[in-house]
Formats: sequence, C-alpha cells, structure tokens
Amino acid sequence: MERVPLYCQGERRGEVTLSLWGPNGARTEIFAAMDDPGDGLYRAFLLGERGALPLGVLAPEGGRLAVCRRLYNRDMAALGQIQRGEARRSFRFEEDRPCWRETCCPAQLFQSRFFRERLRPYGRAWWRREGNLLLLALPLEAEKPFPLEILFCLGRIECVEGQRCVVYTFREEEPVLP
Repeated sequence: MERVPLYCQGERRGEVTLSLWGPNGARTEIFAAMDDPGDGLYRAFLLGERGALPLGVLAPEGGRLAVCRRLYNRDMAALGQIQRGEARRSFRFEEDRPCWRETCCPAQLFQSRFFRERLRPYGRAWWRREGNLLLLALPLEAEKPFPLEILFCLGRIECVEGQRCVVYTFREEEPVLP
C-alpha cells in the first residue's frame, strides 16, 4: 500500500491510498479522502511526473469528502512516479451571493415617478444588489393581480425567503432581461 498527500487550495487536507486490487493485482484501488472545506464541490486528481489523472467528484462519506476508483495498472503506469493528490474546486457554493432584504415600501427604492406610483400599493417585497443591478422580488399571490403587470415579460418566478415571487432586474432604474 502506498500513501501520498492530498492537497486542496495549497494545503495538505487529506491523503490518497493506492493498493493493488483484483486477481493477480491487475488493478490499483485509489481512495482519496479529505476534510470538507464546506465551500463547494471538489474533484480529485492523482498527479504523477507525466500528468494528472481525474478520479472524480469527492462525495460526503463519514464526515469527510471521499472518492474511490479502481484503475488498470497500465493506466497508472502512464502517470509515471506518483507525486500527490489534488482536490480542485469545480463549483463554489453561493455563500457570497448577497442576501435578500425585506422592505415594506419598495417604491422607496426608485427615484422615477413611473415606478414609485406603480410600486406604492405593494407593502411587502424583497430586494438585493448584485453589482450595478437591483433585483426586486414582489410576492405572487393567488386572487391578486400579477405584480408590475406592465413588465410581466421581464420577470422570472422564483422562491424568495419562502414566498413565491416575481423577480425583476433593473440597471439604473431601467428594467433589463433576467
């Protein structure tokens, strides 16, 4: 059995074990495991002197992230001397995305008379900024008119803070496609 370190974001976070497997040891079982950074989806790679071999997505297992693969020894030999394992983030969780803020007067978010008048009847809404964009979520309720009906083709329906809403996007008070 051979063990090599598993690195993630420049730090040693776990290890990769390689052991012969199957009849006559024709394959190598590769098991990579590391502590979960909790910030995204990671893929594991085995790095050798002649390249990298993808092992797959690290999945939760026993409080850690792990992946197990069985490869033919001829494929392993193509890597040359095994140096280390590496976990690379392929998807970042949206923790950095701005949170929705609730308002009881969405009309106050606008300077233009056009939107202030049309938003005055709405007592509850959510908003957030993403760069130079303003996202406005108006509740979509049964038996009530469609929110900002004049812009219905520019809205998208999504759940915001547990409420079904129509979300509109504005750039400098001009509605834009979502």
